[in-house]
Amino acid sequence: MNPRHWWTSYRRDAAELMAPAGLHGPWSLLASALIDALAGDVEWCGVLDTSDRVVVASCLCRRDQSCEHLSRALIPAPAVRSFRAGLPRSDSPYVIIERRSFDGPWNERELEGVDDLVTLFGADVERWRLRQEFREAVRGSQRLASQLHQLIAVSLAVSDRNDESDVAHDLARAARSIFNADDAVVEVRALGDESPLAAHASRGRLPRVHRPLQRRDATWPRGRTEVESAWVEGEWMCAPVRGSNGEYLGHCAVRRNTPYRDEDRELLTLLAQMTGVSIESLGLHRSVASSEERLRALIDAAPVGIIESDARGNARWWNATASRLLGWRAPDSGEPPEWPSDVSDQLSDMWADLLSGRPVSAREFSAGLASRERIISAAVTVLPSARNEASVLSLLDDITDQQELREEVRHAHRMELRGQVASSVAHDFNNLITLISGYAEMLGREVADHDRANSLVHDILTTSQRAASLTTQLQSLGRTTTNTKTNVDVSAALASNAEVLERIMGNSVAVVWELDTVPTPVHVDPNLFEQMVLNLAINARDAMPDGGTLTVSSARTVLTDAEARERSVSPGPVVRLRISDTGYGMDDATLQRCFEPLFTTKGPYRGTGMGLASARRFVDESGGSIRAESETGRGTTFDIVLPGLEITPRVPTPPSEHQSSLNATVLVVEDDPVLRRMVIQVLSRHGLTLLDASSGEDALALMTASEQIDLLITDMDLGAISGLDVARSYTTRWPNGALIVMSGRPLAHIVSEFPESSVQFLPKPFRPTQLVEVAVGALTQHQETGSNR
Repeated sequence: MNPRHWWTSYRRDAAELMAPAGLHGPWSLLASALIDALAGDVEWCGVLDTSDRVVVASCLCRRDQSCEHLSRALIPAPAVRSFRAGLPRSDSPYVIIERRSFDGPWNERELEGVDDLVTLFGADVERWRLRQEFREAVRGSQRLASQLHQLIAVSLAVSDRNDESDVAHDLARAARSIFNADDAVVEVRALGDESPLAAHASRGRLPRVHRPLQRRDATWPRGRTEVESAWVEGEWMCAPVRGSNGEYLGHCAVRRNTPYRDEDRELLTLLAQMTGVSIESLGLHRSVASSEERLRALIDAAPVGIIESDARGNARWWNATASRLLGWRAPDSGEPPEWPSDVSDQLSDMWADLLSGRPVSAREFSAGLASRERIISAAVTVLPSARNEASVLSLLDDITDQQELREEVRHAHRMELRGQVASSVAHDFNNLITLISGYAEMLGREVADHDRANSLVHDILTTSQRAASLTTQLQSLGRTTTNTKTNVDVSAALASNAEVLERIMGNSVAVVWELDTVPTPVHVDPNLFEQMVLNLAINARDAMPDGGTLTVSSARTVLTDAEARERSVSPGPVVRLRISDTGYGMDDATLQRCFEPLFTTKGPYRGTGMGLASARRFVDESGGSIRAESETGRGTTFDIVLPGLEITPRVPTPPSEHQSSLNATVLVVEDDPVLRRMVIQVLSRHGLTLLDASSGEDALALMTASEQIDLLITDMDLGAISGLDVARSYTTRWPNGALIVMSGRPLAHIVSEFPESSVQFLPKPFRPTQLVEVAVGALTQHQETGSNR
């Protein structure tokens, strides 16, 4: 065996040995080369791995004969030697060479030659393997770089998308391209949307988006909510899509028939993470955009003028309120606005203090805006800005109406306090008037035969009636009346208040009365009726500052169907009331708004704008109609129609035959001692047993000590224990007893708390005859009720 011959043969075939020839191609070529090189000395040559398994083998046996060399390969023999192939490391394979048995054992030179040849071949194979691995690594790096490049490109593309469908479409197309897949699916659920969407990209077809995903393709893999990393399912590789908080949003999947590497799993995981970030970014962007729109709408609709300007006062942006207040165009008009001088002078000082670091508080000032003097409340602050130049935010609030309303409220509060005082005084006056009229009536009986004295008594009674009318006006001023409708003769009510009205109008205004001589009854609240007339008269007086004529007329008439339709009332008999003045009148614009609440042309602090509004409300609630006719410089006329009542003559009730024979116990409760004494004096003439108390406590004590009280006459204003408390205790102890409540205030509504048949309201002032009539009627009804039982 010639080793040089082996070397020559090996070198000659080196290029062929290094050619890729399958998994074990180089080792098979080695075995064949050794057989060929040692054809005269080697009978069998094989390559074994570290587990002594034969990888490849070659021998001189004929292919049509059975070969036993492989079975003898592991049997130690002098002619069988093993050589380590390749570099000295534990995982290198072995080469076993069996020479012919008749050639004898291996000599040292032969062993060295074969060992050198096998070692050299192993080193070449190792170099070839390393070169192959390097080439594969380079190709893998290039492939991975290309995939990363595509991944970066698609991340930039989806960053400009504004819809989840577009994001899924781009990602599905990119996934199919990155992984050279046959199919790619991106199935996600948009934030705030319960129905998922899916984008499918297939080789040779355009990507398609299914939104909403109503029916899934059966070949698509399903997501796994519990899996955190990518997984392989048949030909599909999938990765979960999650939000920043770990919420499962969907999954990405690709399909191909070639194996997936670890790099593929990592790339798909990155793609899934990119999908989650893109979906969340869209939701965040949409939320921010919606918040910005809402904020801009709120700022634009704010009732305060908001202006952003630079340090020199040049306006950059302003809202709609600022446009209306300052007379500017919209910010997008491109026209630079100019500050009104009254406003800029005030704001310039505030801006200077603000930018210099000094504290600046809100400031109020007057400025000529919107064709009138306005009161402006201004506040300024510095806006945070990324630019070097500071921005100033100015807030302008028009508080003119608020200031005027505040003063009106103060004025109304003062008037309310005055009214309460007037009402309280009127209550005390009613007690005095009751005494005056009561004793005057009693005195009239004593001097009935003396004409001169009887005339004086009549004058006293007439004066007391006028005083009672005046207290009613005071109570109306205090707004303490209660809406209680009753039958009122319009002409008679106007005549009884004529002197009071003339006094209010003053000496410069002449009052002309044109009242119907026949009864003009209507069903209204008398206090509200008198208040309406008073309000209309005061308006007329204010419209005639230099004097004039006020004409008040009343007449009973009948409305035709056409007139009733025109005035939106029922046809039939009505009472017409007209109040006319010769003042400066109203123009058409004022005439259209004169009945609006809070509308007044009298200026601040002179009127509340409620007089005509309350008049219209009273007329409407009474079923009537009010109209205003006016001409500038010619005066104003208010024409009022109220539903009329049938005229029925009142038949006087004859004195009861039981008046002189009543046997009853009456308790009188009144804190005014003079008035209490007069009531007792009047009732004592009719044979009644009388008890009296000056307070609620005394009344309760008397009721406790008495066995029977048939009638309780009590005032309402008594102190700590009111007349209402006394009345309740009385009706609780004697449910069938008679009850009369007295008051100088309009408290007729309190009778609704008690049974209608057992209580009557007696308003102050009253005459003795009225007291007797009410008391006897109550006792008579009480006795009749008791006898029926």
